[in-house]
Amino acid sequence: MPLIKILVAETIDEQRSNIRRLVNNQDDIRIVGEALTGQELIDKAMELKPHIVLVDINMPEIDGLKATEILAKEMPRIQTVVMSMDSSTEKYRAAMKAGAKDFLAKPFSEKELIDTIGSIYEKWLEGTPDFLKSQVARSISVYSTKGGVGRTTIAVNLATALAKMGKKTLLIDASLQFGDVAIMLNLSTKKTIGEIIEKNELTLDNIERSITHHPCGLDVLLAPRDPAVAETIKPSDLSKIFDIVAPLYQYIVFDMSSTITEKELVILDKVDVIFLVATLEITALKNAKICLKTFKDIKLETKKIKVILNKEIPNVGISSADLESGLSTQVYATVPMESEIAQRFQNKGESFILNAPNSKISKAITDIAYKIADTQQEQKKKPNALDNLIGLILGK
Repeated sequence: MPLIKILVAETIDEQRSNIRRLVNNQDDIRIVGEALTGQELIDKAMELKPHIVLVDINMPEIDGLKATEILAKEMPRIQTVVMSMDSSTEKYRAAMKAGAKDFLAKPFSEKELIDTIGSIYEKWLEGTPDFLKSQVARSISVYSTKGGVGRTTIAVNLATALAKMGKKTLLIDASLQFGDVAIMLNLSTKKTIGEIIEKNELTLDNIERSITHHPCGLDVLLAPRDPAVAETIKPSDLSKIFDIVAPLYQYIVFDMSSTITEKELVILDKVDVIFLVATLEITALKNAKICLKTFKDIKLETKKIKVILNKEIPNVGISSADLESGLSTQVYATVPMESEIAQRFQNKGESFILNAPNSKISKAITDIAYKIADTQQEQKKKPNALDNLIGLILGK
């Protein structure tokens, strides 16, 4: 079963904790948010777009029944379950009249809660078109095996372009030791992925507290301040963070490091698109060719790998056609060389997408963003490149 997103509206800490405990061992159910008032419930439902809302009948500001009625009218795709200590027929009927899909009498067992969630979600699936069933972010990694090709510049400005288009976007600086996203967006590094790991509790609340919000609407999860902290981050940590935040965003963009370790592979395995950044330099061409061969050897899904030619400039001895010939693949998109624009805004800690939208470089990256947004995400099981790499090393 796909991941079911739950929003819990409950004023009593013990009750919220109990619900968390009951669903904690369910791999296909995730609590994406909690609300302490009826108004907060409505606000969070609009923001998080859960599949199911669990709401106590007695909520402050806006009571549970009124909140259910508002959700049924304003967000009819959200399925609401009313919870109450009063299991009378009168309360049940009131909940159904308000638009609830089910009613849970407190206290309820784990089986009652899980069965109710599963039953409601199955009914939701039956009446939902296929294209609306997938509510997990489209994920993109921006990668290169050579420094200086403009990987971070593309990642930062691509994520900014998506946010500018009104897409709920998260940029993750996965260059964990020496990430530059913070400096390129002039963001404070008080909150980073390091704080999540140090708390040793990968929860939605801890992750949300570590996310920095850029004024353009882009959310950013920054690399640790201390490179030593990067060594404490395990591949499984990155995988779990991705799984937790994916249902909350439309797009997730990873700015990768230039290595191929288990940490990079776990991300490359999970994402929908890999943008391999290359330039018209012989060393960049050589590295890109080796990278593509490595991806092929470990059986990484080749059709999701897209080559971006960055810093295109004529008459340097290597052309775009040479690049395509050397890599035996087509260039997905080309970004022109505009070093003055790129360098000026990089030194200011600003995105040129926001500050020089009519520049050639901005238009090129905006075109890539629109190209991504127009591409429907394919839902399929991806091969495990890490296992394939181990097999290659061991000769299996």
